[in-house]
Amino acid sequence: MDWLIAIAMGVAIYMVAKWAINLLATPGPEEPNPEDVHEIAVDYRCTVCGLRLTVTAAQEGEMAAPKHCREEMEVS
Repeated sequence: MDWLIAIAMGVAIYMVAKWAINLLATPGPEEPNPEDVHEIAVDYRCTVCGLRLTVTAAQEGEMAAPKHCREEMEVS
């Protein structure tokens, strides 16, 4: 019975190690093209805790509201 527990623990350690190495090996997002970034001034407020955030630069295109407290922030 002890060997069954040892095998299960070994498999679990292997799976966690494989997940961690895969996470570290995955490259991050690409850097934005500086020509696509423009200055803006949009103020957001978290509806749950009241945190305020000002976004001063963003890429061209429609910008999604950031999330805080697992909820989308509102434009204030």
